[in-house]
Amino acid sequence: RRCLRGMAALASLDTPVDLAQAITDGTSGNWQTMLEAAKLAVVALRVTAVRSFADDTPGAHCGTGFVVDAERGLVLTNRHVCTCGPARAAATFVGSASMEELPVEVVYVDPGHDFAFLRFNPLRLKNTPREEIPLDPAGCRVGEEIRVVGNDSNEKLQILTGTIARVDRNAPELDGDYQDENTFYVLAGAGSRGGSSGSPVLSRHGQAVALNAAARGGTMHALFLPLHRVQRALDSVRQGLFVTRGTLCTAFTYMSFPECLRLGVSEEFVQKAVLGGEVAALKGTFTESSPPSGMLKVRRCVPGSAAAAMLKPGDVLLEIGGKPCVDFVLLEEALDEAVGQVLKVAVCRGSQRLELDLTVDDLHSLIPHAFLELGLGVFHEVPYQTAQKHHIPLKGVYVAQAGFIFSEGVKSDTVVLKVNEIPCNNLRAFEDALRQIPDNEYFCIQWMAPNNAKDRRKKEGLVKMQRHWSAFRSWSLDRATRTWLPQHVEGPAIATATHEEANASPEDPLAAALALPPPAKRQKKVKPTGPVAALDRSLCSVIFRTVPNFDTDLVVDEQEEENDILCRRGAGIIINAESGLILTDRGTVPQPLGDIEVTLGEVSLAASVCFVHPLHSLVVLRLDEVPKEEGAFGVAAIIEDRCLQAGDEADFVGVDARGKRFASRVKVQAVRLGEFPRQLPPRWRERNLEAIYLAEDPSGASSGIICDGEGRVQGLYTVATSIDEGQASRCAYCIPAYTLLPILEQVHNKAMAEAAIVVPSLELELRQVGLQRLRRLPSRIRPAAEWLKRIGTVGEFALQVAGMIPSVASGGDGISGIAENDLLVAVGGEFVASAQAVEAKLQEAHAAARAKGVEGHPLKVRLTLLTKGQPREVEAEVRLLESDGVRRLYCWHGMVLQETPRAVREMGKIPTGVYISRTMLGSPAEADNVEGDFLVAVDGRPTPTLEAVLELNKRLPVLANPTPARACGGDRRHLRVETADLSGRRFVTTLEPDPLFWPPSELQQGPQGGAWLYAELSA
Repeated sequence: RRCLRGMAALASLDTPVDLAQAITDGTSGNWQTMLEAAKLAVVALRVTAVRSFADDTPGAHCGTGFVVDAERGLVLTNRHVCTCGPARAAATFVGSASMEELPVEVVYVDPGHDFAFLRFNPLRLKNTPREEIPLDPAGCRVGEEIRVVGNDSNEKLQILTGTIARVDRNAPELDGDYQDENTFYVLAGAGSRGGSSGSPVLSRHGQAVALNAAARGGTMHALFLPLHRVQRALDSVRQGLFVTRGTLCTAFTYMSFPECLRLGVSEEFVQKAVLGGEVAALKGTFTESSPPSGMLKVRRCVPGSAAAAMLKPGDVLLEIGGKPCVDFVLLEEALDEAVGQVLKVAVCRGSQRLELDLTVDDLHSLIPHAFLELGLGVFHEVPYQTAQKHHIPLKGVYVAQAGFIFSEGVKSDTVVLKVNEIPCNNLRAFEDALRQIPDNEYFCIQWMAPNNAKDRRKKEGLVKMQRHWSAFRSWSLDRATRTWLPQHVEGPAIATATHEEANASPEDPLAAALALPPPAKRQKKVKPTGPVAALDRSLCSVIFRTVPNFDTDLVVDEQEEENDILCRRGAGIIINAESGLILTDRGTVPQPLGDIEVTLGEVSLAASVCFVHPLHSLVVLRLDEVPKEEGAFGVAAIIEDRCLQAGDEADFVGVDARGKRFASRVKVQAVRLGEFPRQLPPRWRERNLEAIYLAEDPSGASSGIICDGEGRVQGLYTVATSIDEGQASRCAYCIPAYTLLPILEQVHNKAMAEAAIVVPSLELELRQVGLQRLRRLPSRIRPAAEWLKRIGTVGEFALQVAGMIPSVASGGDGISGIAENDLLVAVGGEFVASAQAVEAKLQEAHAAARAKGVEGHPLKVRLTLLTKGQPREVEAEVRLLESDGVRRLYCWHGMVLQETPRAVREMGKIPTGVYISRTMLGSPAEADNVEGDFLVAVDGRPTPTLEAVLELNKRLPVLANPTPARACGGDRRHLRVETADLSGRRFVTTLEPDPLFWPPSELQQGPQGGAWLYAELSA
């Protein structure tokens, strides 16, 4: 009989319970009955912040909300869940078995307190009963047993138990700039965790008495937001009215009566006005049974506000609007009803009663409702919470994300005060100042870091205007529809003179003298000597910069990954002064995509990548503008073809972190075939090089040259960085001069000036195997004695095939007839025992083909191999490799796509598709958790190349509409995205496009290694 009753009870739970009816009938006191009904109104939220805004970073995160108006589709959640900047969100009704998911849009975000309202379309709910949870602000009482129902720890639906312990706790201190103020918080030991923000705090009657907002780490303490202001805002939203919110730009704190008395408040006021029943009779936090235990004290005011000139920290609030006030609820009611008006406020300051007339500001106007995008940076006006927490005026422009341009001088979360001496008190002034700056011109900014307690001084720096990294765009929020509206911002194409410069009188000597800067004490210059003097006009400093989003071939550790900009510094040598060509290494310039600046003496010029050696760490740069004057930018260095050996001494000349040249004497420790580890994610690595290793690496140098005393270059010094288990390691080596000479020959050859630089390659990776090891092999696989003798005449090692590059070699499996572990002993019938000899034979074959005029035909050479000791001949095709490195990027819904790079192809057989080098935070690809390394297909259409991805914009109508689907109208539009990883595993997910914030765009380098250009693409 008991089993039957239990089964009947379980069966009754399958029938939806009407929560509102249960409350009306008074049958809602049963926890299980109440929770069965309430959970239908609880939703798990997945919110994607599409841009940095205030102290929020872009990206997807989870939270909870609950329906407070089923008819209108209104959902209540936390402000920090939905964010106050541009975002996309979806709600899953986790309390229903159907788990329906709907898009939601922001209806209202409170400018001060931690709550917001979202809206969904109720008509689109097909299988979920329409349920709502009523609000009961007065039901939040000490001792009340509660349940917290939400997406705790991202487990969709969790039910936590607790008891309300306090209702008069001050707002918690949070790590970020956003701090709730002028409200009590409720304390309970519910033990809530991440994902439960926005959960309803339910009484046994099924009503929400508070909103879960925060928790203290390492404890069971959960902190809830009371619902008095929430209920008022909900009533206004239901009626379509604007929710007025007032502020004195002052943060109050609740303190005990003993402290108030010590600050000068009279005991008579406490007994009569506070505890005498006048306050308890008002509808607020306190009641007759739970009277107040303290009063409100001024904690801080925003500098520069009207209240800051009249109120002081430590003032105790006595009355507001002529009525005693010790409750945040009553304080906020008075302020919200008096926006734009003068309010009478009485405070106690040192036992004196002061009556002040204070103007109530509109709190909404102190929150940013617009932002500016430039060079991948995001800028808006200083938020109220930032000004309040860090005690700064509401002036200046807040750097939410520094981006490419500003990160050269400032970091994110700083405040820009001036641009080229023009005050930027608001976003419009900042935009106007930036519009006047020509592209590629340096400009001065004044800024300060409010969150740096050690140094809050105003600072100045120079940054370079570069509009080609992204669109220059302003965004404004339509506060009625909560829609973000973009507008393109134009800028000057060429430099223009200022008004003062245009009207200056050159004949006025006094004005000219006053315009000059004051004389400064000149530093005594030390005249260079030795190799530094010999290379004074040939060795230059090179700086490379890029952003993490466009990192295609850098080796970056976890700490550097968090930087706004990635920077490399090193040395370069001029190889052709007339054409403005500079040779550097891949450690200094790892990839073509970046901003490159070359400095020689006091002259700094922009440069672009002309050629990247596919096999060795060599990069040829070309100045964007070559000075017309002869010798204006140095002279070509002399390259000496000398083979250094172990024990030889040479001079090292390099550049330090400040760009200053220095020299030191070095000694060669060894010359051997280097072994360089692979990277993950795949990155270029050195191979097939008899590298020069020094006994002691020059201190503080990442690149440079080794030369003789007269400055003749004998090798290029570079450093290869690798990451192993999060730790970076360095391998320094020198590239011999003979490796540089074939490139220089092609650069200087006038007949080849219009042709691309090419490198002949067998596409084999070679390693050394010791002669003694070969002699110890079993006789059936041991090389013949004559071969061992020939190998011994030139050294102690032979060349062995360590691997092939199947993605480049014919057939996808390497050169036909060559297998791993074969010994390579001859090329073109001539014996070889070093990688240098192999390269020399390939260069000779290429030069011969060029001389015969058959360069366009397949170039083949005859190889002699020893396979298990037996000699055999193989005819192998020589590949003519052009410049390495990505020259074109396509940003598609947050995926940074490129043709599969050589470093990835070298890993073996890979899926057919375009390579995903990066997924941008806040993008649809990140929000919908697109996995894998290759984009294989979209909606069943294969994407083997970038051109195939570009065609999707024309063939798929969902990508052609720049307006995203609204939550309250229209269908959601998803794409079926197929991806794969390096091992060939396949993934399938759905992606919801966001063409408004993430339009398809392209970055492409100009012809012959020119400047990079950014363009947004349309269908």
